[in-house]
Amino acid sequence: MGYWKSYKTLRFARELTLGTPNSSFEELPSYLYMIRRTNLGTVARLQIDESGRFNYMFIAFGASIAGIHYMRRVVDVDGTFLHGSYKGTLLIAIAQDGNFQIFPLAFGVVDTENDESWRWFFTQLKVVIHGATDLAIISDRHQSIGKAIGEVYPLAARGICTYHLYKNILLKFKGKHLFSLVKKAARCYRRTDFDDAFNEIEERDPQLHAYLERAGVEMWARVHFPSDIYNLMTMNIAESMKRALSKARNLPIA
Repeated sequence: MGYWKSYKTLRFARELTLGTPNSSFEELPSYLYMIRRTNLGTVARLQIDESGRFNYMFIAFGASIAGIHYMRRVVDVDGTFLHGSYKGTLLIAIAQDGNFQIFPLAFGVVDTENDESWRWFFTQLKVVIHGATDLAIISDRHQSIGKAIGEVYPLAARGICTYHLYKNILLKFKGKHLFSLVKKAARCYRRTDFDDAFNEIEERDPQLHAYLERAGVEMWARVHFPSDIYNLMTMNIAESMKRALSKARNLPIA
């Protein structure tokens, strides 16, 4: 058998077992219905436009919802590209238990990361995770995420991933001479220790100090964070989940 016949056979076999992208979208309403029937407590939402075409999807499995009460009150949110025929973006919300184990909370599929899509995702998520002053949400510095959190979770504290902050610093401010000092300031437990480190940054590089202030000290410095973030100052658990889903991101939506 030649290469092209093998390739076409493989594609045909995949369509038989997984369906086509078109048929997968057609099956999505019944799929979500059956998930709700078989996994009790599941929250699943499907939004379509006036022409009956797909807009957004949200799903939080009943098993995840049952376990939320035993997780730390810190939620990581992030988005990643889908690579199927219709592209789109997968949004995830994830937590961690007391044993540092990753615990998936909810997933969404949207067109892209913008104000409307993130607002819709957080609105659905609030049905699952109620907003309170002890809740912290960690993300990158995407402006749409910040707006959506402010509108849907006004009582929650927002934190930005320190890893992304460090990467931006290395790109914007060449050299690593102050990198360790920034990390020290971010991880300080006492106000006096933070002030000492932050004042030293200002003396050695005023532009970097101004950049860190604009980023919002209360969002990246542990000592100024208004809620309890435990040891979660990065989005590493979200990155791990995205890595685990790398192959699935090529498949039809169902």
